[in-house]
Amino acid sequence: MDKRVFEKYLRRCGELPRIGVSSSRAVVIPAYDEAEELPPTLDSLVPALAAAPRRVAVIVVVNHPAGASETSSLATLRMLEARKREMPDLSVLYAPGLAGGVGAARKLGMDSFLASHTAESADDALIWSLDADTRVEKEYFARVEDAFNDRPDAGFCTLGFRHEPGATPELERAIREYEAYLRDYISELRRAESPYAFYSIGSAFAVRGGTYVRAGGMKVRNAGEDFYFLQECAKCGGFFELPDVLVHPSARLSGRNAFGTGPALEKITAGKGLNRIPAAAFAGLRELVAAAKIPENLADPERFAAAVPEEVRAFLNSCRFRENWHRILANTPRDASARQRAFHRWFDGLKTLRLLHALAENF
Repeated sequence: MDKRVFEKYLRRCGELPRIGVSSSRAVVIPAYDEAEELPPTLDSLVPALAAAPRRVAVIVVVNHPAGASETSSLATLRMLEARKREMPDLSVLYAPGLAGGVGAARKLGMDSFLASHTAESADDALIWSLDADTRVEKEYFARVEDAFNDRPDAGFCTLGFRHEPGATPELERAIREYEAYLRDYISELRRAESPYAFYSIGSAFAVRGGTYVRAGGMKVRNAGEDFYFLQECAKCGGFFELPDVLVHPSARLSGRNAFGTGPALEKITAGKGLNRIPAAAFAGLRELVAAAKIPENLADPERFAAAVPEEVRAFLNSCRFRENWHRILANTPRDASARQRAFHRWFDGLKTLRLLHALAENF
């Protein structure tokens, strides 16, 4: 990748801890208060590492926010120190007082891994994103490695997943309902031919090092960091889904994030249904994507606005589409493919979600 882009990114990261393993492959695992969940995850990694075609650095970022007790972190550090005897490629980063939650921990691990690389080697580097409570299959590394080899132009991939069984029958029903909800949502995005039709689960993706840098690195947010990060990766190039079930996230209630698996399970087990987006809303998205395929529409914002349903047009107006698109056209080559790429960079995954919610309210 471009040396200036790579070096500029690392300068923005500031001083980073050194990774004790020299490798072009890494799996990064944030660990906050995970002294009980992390050991089974490491157990599942051992056979996967043995089956991996190339050496993989296992980077565990032990962290806790300022003011939190260090008890669990220190217990985790002791356990990891003992683990190094059977996992020689294990690197531990300790980040007490880390602000920014799991996104900041993921970013610290991924940035530190890439700091050991050069601009020339970054595009060949692969980073797996995993959680401390997620078990993996033996083929976890090997299948992803093979898939990236078959798709040299892809910047990232999402992995097939199935959550661990729920601890109670009630929780088991809830997690399967949530999985069905996610599958239906992504299926509808694909039917609409949205370029953002992918799962954004922090424990179920892998990314090339160069794509990671070009996307601006992992996002640090209170929630949704994986969604925002993968959205930016999608703007940098292609991606694919590896449907093989390779990871098994925990099916547990958690209030750490504003949305995601934990809050969804709490809602379902409390007897509240998930807010499913109606088919009519996805139909509106399909019409917008179809309109963007017509070169004449993208050459004129007025013509484009007239080509979509009234409710979609109202949403575009709220986003100041006409003003924004005139500006984008002035800075985009005059060919259909460039304009379509520019449109979907502007109408990204977040705008897609906002449009669907707006249409759902209307319908």
